[in-house]
Amino acid sequence: MPTLLVQPPELHLRMAFMDALEDAGLEYERIPDGYVVFLKDGQTIEWNEIRERFLIPNPEENPPLYP
Repeated sequence: MPTLLVQPPELHLRMAFMDALEDAGLEYERIPDGYVVFLKDGQTIEWNEIRERFLIPNPEENPPLYP
């Protein structure tokens, strides 16, 4: 299950972004650096659609989040 560190979209789009994640069944966590999205098998298509819709730049995959 990949973990992605995602830079947040523009402020006025953040609620819609979180709603899209929830509607697609993607688990996520808000952190000071942005969002951490946890992808399960078979969720890549949904993630890519959301990423394109909100113009999310390339996320960092499997980042070191916690010391």
